[in-house]
Amino acid sequence: MKNRSATTLIEILVYFTIFGVFLTAAFSFAIQIVNLSELTSRLYELEAQSSFVEENMKTALLTAEEVDGANSVFDADAGILTLTMSEVESNPTVFSVSNGQIFMQEGAGAAEALHSSLLQVTSLRFHRITYDKTPDQIQVDAIFTVPSDLANIDADLSLHFTISLRP
Repeated sequence: MKNRSATTLIEILVYFTIFGVFLTAAFSFAIQIVNLSELTSRLYELEAQSSFVEENMKTALLTAEEVDGANSVFDADAGILTLTMSEVESNPTVFSVSNGQIFMQEGAGAAEALHSSLLQVTSLRFHRITYDKTPDQIQVDAIFTVPSDLANIDADLSLHFTISLRP
């Protein structure tokens, strides 16, 4: 009698089942890595663009002569800040929010978005702080969001700073 070492149908099915479980686990892991990479990229984009908005606002506030209180909207989620500038081409400088984007308009020029449409602003509030014998201070609060379809996670960042106008 000869020993037969042929593979049976049951052994083949067991091998394919084990191989299928392994492929499913590997595929699931790969998808998680891709999703994590996308989320990290969105968070980086959120931080970079919010920093750019902050620097533009700070620069304008530091170079402004005064705050135009009549044309500004303070303490509202859709705030508007109008600054009187010494340079004619940038007077007035206006910061506003529309359709989830922060815009900056200098002088008679067109308003320009300070960030991409991938970044949404849900709130932009300006608060004016005034004291006798001191320059005006403007407190800025903004909430930036990058919508994400990854496991119902939204990436958001709060921006908060206070800056004094130069006397």
